[in-house]
Amino acid sequence: MQKFLIKLLGVISIGAIGGAYYVWQEAIKVPDEYTKASVEDKIDSQSLPLQQSQITERAAVSKQKITAPIDRAQSGQKVSVKLSNKDINNLVVAKLATSQSTKQVPVGIAGIKTNIRDGKIYTGAMVNLDQLARNGKPGSQTAALSKLTNKLTFLKGQNVYVGIVGKPTIEGDRVKFAPDTQIKIGNMNFTIAQLAENLGVSPAKIQQTIDLQIQQQNFSVNRIEVENNRLSIEGSKK
Repeated sequence: MQKFLIKLLGVISIGAIGGAYYVWQEAIKVPDEYTKASVEDKIDSQSLPLQQSQITERAAVSKQKITAPIDRAQSGQKVSVKLSNKDINNLVVAKLATSQSTKQVPVGIAGIKTNIRDGKIYTGAMVNLDQLARNGKPGSQTAALSKLTNKLTFLKGQNVYVGIVGKPTIEGDRVKFAPDTQIKIGNMNFTIAQLAENLGVSPAKIQQTIDLQIQQQNFSVNRIEVENNRLSIEGSKK
């Protein structure tokens, strides 16, 4: 995940060549969906637990909302799974922590918030390049991040919003973000295709990085809806 963030924030440098001031203004803006999330949707402002036990505990509670109705059902029986803003947020935090050897969210990534509204999922966090570089382990990723931080001088000491805005969709038995999902850096929007081209990676690789990871082996997903700040998944037990 840290490697992905390094590449993602590196996209800013591409735009900086053509219009540094405009890019700087847009890059440091914090989108309304993030600033209003804790007020309008009552997101826990302390949504980023620092201890591994807290991350694991919160994720387990949210995962139980997926597994419990499936476990109670008989084979072939219809199943309804409903997840709130906080449930999605807990799963996002857990996935980010799982990608690290410490099983904790990297220092430099803070205030992860998830909003479900208007048929879309809005999830993102504030990222500090300097802190990521200082607290990263020695190696290629840290070196690349330090190089990027030195290159993007207008972001030194800044907290930059990095987020995802997209509709959930079904692919096989997986619930994932649709291909037209937008990746946000500050107030700038990029499609998965644009990022894939700029980062030199395949669209599938980016899709894998932002996978919602809600699928279960014994659950066949038939329908998914975003309604009333809630993600509703309908399917049947295999």
